[in-house]
Amino acid sequence: MLKTRFFKGDTMNNLKYIFSLALLLPVAAIAQDSTDSDVEEVVVVGSQIKGASITDALPVTVFNADDIEALGVSDGDELVENLVEQGLNFFNEQEQASGGVNASRGDSGAYNLRNMGVGNTLTLLNGRRMVNNAGYQTEFIGGDFVPTVTVNTNLIPTNGLERLEILRDGASAIYGADAVAGVVNNVLQTDYEGSSLSVRVTGYEHFDATNTDLSYKFGTSFNDGATNISVFARYRDRGRIKASEDERWYSQDYRRYLPDGSPFNVSAMNNTSTYGWFQLDLRSRGVGEAWHASNDGETELADATDPRGGALLCSLPGAVLTGFGTCMFDTNLGDNRSNQRGMGDYRGEMKRSQIFVFTNHEFDNGVELFNEIGHYRSDSFRKISAGSFRSGIFSIPGSYYWFSQLPDSIGFPTTSSVGIDGWRPFNLNREISVDKTSTRFVLGLRGSTDGGWDWETAITNADAKSVDAAGNRVTYKALYEQFYGAVSTTAGAFNIFDTNWETNNGDNILTTIYRRDKSTLDMFDFKISNNDLFELPGGSAGILIGIEKRKETYTDDRDQYLDGTITNQDCCNVTSTTRSHPFTSGVLGSSPTVDVFGVKRTSSAFVEMILPITEQLDAQIAARVEDFSDTESTSVGRIALGYTVNDIIKMRASFSTAFRSPNILQINQPYVTRTGTRTDAVQEYRIYKNNNDTRPPSGSGFANDYTISNTLHYRLGNSNLLPEESDNATFGVVLTPVDGLTITVDKWSIEKDNTIGLFGRNNSSVYDLLLRIQQGIGGATTVAEMLAFCEGKNVLNNQFGKYALDGSYVLRDSDPSSSYDDDFFNAGICPAGQQDTIYEPYQNLALRTVEGTDIAIYYDFETSIGDFSVTLQSSMTDKFEQEPSAQFAAISAAVADGTLPAYTVLEGYGDLRNNENIGTDQKDTLKVNYRNGDWGASLSALRVGELLDNGVKSDDGQVYVIPSMTTANVSVYKKFELNGNDARLRFMIRNVADERAPLADGWFGFYSDIHRDEGRHYYVDLRMDF
Repeated sequence: MLKTRFFKGDTMNNLKYIFSLALLLPVAAIAQDSTDSDVEEVVVVGSQIKGASITDALPVTVFNADDIEALGVSDGDELVENLVEQGLNFFNEQEQASGGVNASRGDSGAYNLRNMGVGNTLTLLNGRRMVNNAGYQTEFIGGDFVPTVTVNTNLIPTNGLERLEILRDGASAIYGADAVAGVVNNVLQTDYEGSSLSVRVTGYEHFDATNTDLSYKFGTSFNDGATNISVFARYRDRGRIKASEDERWYSQDYRRYLPDGSPFNVSAMNNTSTYGWFQLDLRSRGVGEAWHASNDGETELADATDPRGGALLCSLPGAVLTGFGTCMFDTNLGDNRSNQRGMGDYRGEMKRSQIFVFTNHEFDNGVELFNEIGHYRSDSFRKISAGSFRSGIFSIPGSYYWFSQLPDSIGFPTTSSVGIDGWRPFNLNREISVDKTSTRFVLGLRGSTDGGWDWETAITNADAKSVDAAGNRVTYKALYEQFYGAVSTTAGAFNIFDTNWETNNGDNILTTIYRRDKSTLDMFDFKISNNDLFELPGGSAGILIGIEKRKETYTDDRDQYLDGTITNQDCCNVTSTTRSHPFTSGVLGSSPTVDVFGVKRTSSAFVEMILPITEQLDAQIAARVEDFSDTESTSVGRIALGYTVNDIIKMRASFSTAFRSPNILQINQPYVTRTGTRTDAVQEYRIYKNNNDTRPPSGSGFANDYTISNTLHYRLGNSNLLPEESDNATFGVVLTPVDGLTITVDKWSIEKDNTIGLFGRNNSSVYDLLLRIQQGIGGATTVAEMLAFCEGKNVLNNQFGKYALDGSYVLRDSDPSSSYDDDFFNAGICPAGQQDTIYEPYQNLALRTVEGTDIAIYYDFETSIGDFSVTLQSSMTDKFEQEPSAQFAAISAAVADGTLPAYTVLEGYGDLRNNENIGTDQKDTLKVNYRNGDWGASLSALRVGELLDNGVKSDDGQVYVIPSMTTANVSVYKKFELNGNDARLRFMIRNVADERAPLADGWFGFYSDIHRDEGRHYYVDLRMDF
């Protein structure tokens, strides 16, 4: 890594000593001297030195207030999706439904520059860090899902932004941890004078929703201009859009939208849900009995009045009516698959309020006090589909009251228990209310000394809170009471044969499930700078020296039914390991997750220098050391160069190291467990080697089965994680061939090592196979010799009662019967049982390499009909590769040399460009602003390139390609006088061509991590300046 070339050995301690000495001199000067000189704060992302000349040579994108207004955005997440550098937004509302209570629900969005992953973009407000969102998502990194955190994009009122600055380069040496892919600096105006009120109303062409936005700005100066108070406030009332308002959103079977003859008319495009109501296992069923079920006793219930399919199922041969509006039918003749999303919301209703107050006061001695107070609140409400009952939890006894109320003609057995194979309350939505709040307080001083030093210090206190309340949830404990409690033999019990929630006593089983998250940030910083330190041939050199201390905390407090306080073992006499905590929660349809609390303390010292080496060559040099309480310390450096060839050509380049420390969850999460169907690579290999090196489809029984339906997975926080480290490089050219025209081209690369992820269930199984192949059978020539060699190689794990090889994360059942010894002997590996549990911590396990090209054209020109400003930007990812590191790198080599079969695939590695978990390889934007006196207009366009939907493959293995999407917005405005006040009326059409998101296997039939699907919509905005 480039980082190790900057600092080695004990250099870090020496550097801290130098920093300390350097800080003493200017601090002493401050104590003795103060001047009456004016103090002006200039915030330019990329350098903390005021007025630094190098900023002209840095790869920075700036959106000013006019640019932001031309986009017509009302949310921070809408704004960042118009950045060509922005990748996937894993915190979008549509995909929150798929993650359930484990998703970061409510009003939130994520920064993800260069698709390097959430958490690799540092987000600032007026040059200082912002608090992370209360609520986290998981991101597929390596071979499985890893918790990631980010600042909420919606904390900032877009109407209050003076500009948005994006540094498209690693900048940890300047700003500290997380500035791997770049830095986003939200700049709010802190010295506003006047008052302004705007009202915006948005309507949709295809939907009934209406959005109302109220924005107010106020600022005044007094004390002869020494004091200024600026206030920015915003209120948003966003209307609900029901999923039933668009056929594709609720159909769930997306095959009907494919063209005729499409090779992708496969089951992966059918997302209808199993179990429209209860599916029962009538274990005493006999052939020819009157009530209708399959010969093995499987019967399913359907709503006889449901025109979407239930009525048809109830007309199947032999189906019988229960007398409660449902029927029972033979599962061999039909399948009651439900379509729930049509009852829920595409987008919930949401109310958001934001206020920021800035106070600046300059004392007589020239010292300035600055203060920032911010408050955010959002209340959202949304309906989403219900979860399902997990089979095998418990059965229903024959004494259950409602069995006896069925018609005698059915002949329903009431002498033995009835199993529940599944149940989904298809007609009962979960009602999700999320209340989010965030506060921010900054208090600081800045000034100058007689010696030419500028200084600034501040304290920051910020927090974000979220209360997620999910109503209409069914708990196993409450349901168990309906079957086994005192109520079970009475008419007051929940009636499984009645789908009507008004009459089925459903209130008995419904509750509200809570999740409470809190994120905090406390920070102190002090920096001192001098932009006239000494003279160089190109001008005065500048220096900045500073320190920063941060304390961050995160709390994730789950409901007692989710965190293991109430388990199915305790409440419901469940004995199966996989049907209770930690693999099954106490709530239908929610995965269990334990509580998390963690603290991260960080101390850093940094230095930056601006060196005008010649009149043509400017340089920036920076270094930072950062100590963490929960991982290793880090030291990084940066050098940036700007060279002016002539009046037309300027060249720029930078080389830096950057880092991201493990987030609090990745270190402190006790464990997360999940189950799923995964391939057992060892059994697959055994079968392959005994089938003439041919891999047959997975069959049944140990002899033929290598697809394990209940592979358990423990994901563990890891206190030994190291910071992710990156080498960043950019090289670009800036051309100004004529006045007003600027063209920039930048090549960039990021090589990030120690990427934190999970190797994953499938990959871990492959690694377990490799270890077993490398171990071999000791040169055995007989089965007996093999068994002697293999004795004790599979070591018992006492915690789980399972067996594993040393160095493997895969825990297996005990060895199979001796009848399979010959198979293992022929395969050349020791006998092993089926895989049961993958037990792995979050790890530093990958090298991620990303390279690309940014192109931008800026052209401002005047004509006889008005003034134009044109901006065209494009960001192209030329390479996105991820290679396993540490011990897992051996797998790639083993495939290459034939040790592992050629069919072996590593999930999450290799060429990931256009991968659905990474994002598209190109985004382009166009912005045109026009002004002519009191009239003006704007045009903006966004193109998102194609990407691969890896979960959808044709029968011959082709991967479905999600096409590119282009949208355009146009607006026109007129300025005029209203009641003696300046006013402006703007009308905008967003998505003029009414483009809809391309079809994909997403929650609503499109890929919402990168696309929007609202179609054409309009707004009218009236602003008055007082």
